[in-house]
Amino acid sequence: MKKKIAIETIAAELETFRSHDIDETILEKIRETDLGDVNTRMGITINDLHVLSAVPQDGSAKIAEIVDSVPLTQGAVSKVLSKLTTKGLVSKFHQPNNKKDTFVQLTTAGEKVNQLHHEYHQAEAVKLEKLVAGYSKGELETIASFLVAINKIRQ
Repeated sequence: MKKKIAIETIAAELETFRSHDIDETILEKIRETDLGDVNTRMGITINDLHVLSAVPQDGSAKIAEIVDSVPLTQGAVSKVLSKLTTKGLVSKFHQPNNKKDTFVQLTTAGEKVNQLHHEYHQAEAVKLEKLVAGYSKGELETIASFLVAINKIRQ
């Protein structure tokens, strides 16, 4: 393959990759569930899922801990948590001995959404493992370095 054709192919494939909205795929899976009422399922965003995944499955977290673990501002996390509380996916509370910090925990519905999100990423990881099995270490290093460079020019 000539270099010019290879570059055109790469550009076309990157455009296809960008247009395949992975975020929309997981959101659609959540909307299709029988989880709660329609208002619980609709209007959930990827940022909502990131915040939900920052809340421990088996406990609670301070809002400040969630802010530290997601790429969002404190204000954005607060808005997301208010929305998730309204949707019944998380509950907010104060510890009896700590009125200063607000804690968050997943509700049963929030745990189910989190599980769907986690299963989706696990399935994607399995697909990636199968895909890369056919490439040598050197080829994978070249691909990785190329993708790092692509992401740098997109910033």
